[in-house]
Amino acid sequence: MSSPAMQIAVDQTGPLTSGYLLVEPATLDYAPDLAALDMRPCTPRVLAHREELMPRLIDLGSLDPDVRQTVTRYWHEEIDAERPPVACAWIRSAVEIDAVAAHIARYLVGPDAGGEPVFWRHYDPRVFALALAIFSPDQQQALLGPIQAWQFAWAGHIWHVDGPGVEADPAGQSLGWPRVDQWPRINRSEIVDRIRRRFSGFSVWQAARFPSMADSFLNAAAANGHHSATDELVDAAWQQLSHELASE
Repeated sequence: MSSPAMQIAVDQTGPLTSGYLLVEPATLDYAPDLAALDMRPCTPRVLAHREELMPRLIDLGSLDPDVRQTVTRYWHEEIDAERPPVACAWIRSAVEIDAVAAHIARYLVGPDAGGEPVFWRHYDPRVFALALAIFSPDQQQALLGPIQAWQFAWAGHIWHVDGPGVEADPAGQSLGWPRVDQWPRINRSEIVDRIRRRFSGFSVWQAARFPSMADSFLNAAAANGHHSATDELVDAAWQQLSHELASE
C-alpha cells in the first residue's frame, strides 16, 4: 500500500479566484446559487444521453468578484458539512476547461472487476480519499493527468494532491482505472464513510492515516469472511481504529 498522497492544504480559508470548481449535480439543491451558474459537464460519450447527471466544472476565473465570494462560501461549507458533498474539488490546471472536463469524463465509466461497465464517482471526496490510499503513485498521477493540483474537503479539513499537469496515460484509461484486484477495496467507500462518521472528529494526522487504516481493517475482515457492511462490522471497526489512533 502506498503512503497517503494527500497533504493538508496550506490555506484552508482563502478565496477561490482561479481554476475550476467540480460540482456534483445530484446535490445542487443544497447550493441553489451554484445551480444558476454556467457549468461545463464532464460527459463520457457513452453517457451523452444522461448529461444532466454528470459532474460539472465552474470556471472560477470567469466569475464576477461577488459571485466568486458566493462560490467560496459554499466551498468552505464543505469542510464541516454533514450532507453529501456539492463542491467536490477545486482544480488547478494549465489547460482549458474543455480539456479538464474531457479528462475527468474518461475516468467516469470503465470495466468493473467482472468486466461490466460501471460508473465510478472517483471525484466524490468520500471515494477519492479511499482511492488515494489504494492506488499506486503511478495510478494516482494517471488519474489526475493534466491537473496540477486537486483540493477537496474531507473529514473536517481541506486536502491537497499534486498532479503531473500532463496526461500520464494518453492511450487510454487503464493506468488510472482500478485494477481487478482493487475493486473490492474501492467498493468499500460507503462503509469507510460510515466508520468515519462514527468519530466525533479527526486531527490532521488522524484524518491522513484513516483511509489506509480503514482499508487494512476491512481487508482483514474480508479475509475472515466478513464481507457485509453490517452495523456490527462498523462498530468493530470504530472500536479497533479508535484504539489504534489513540495509541499512535
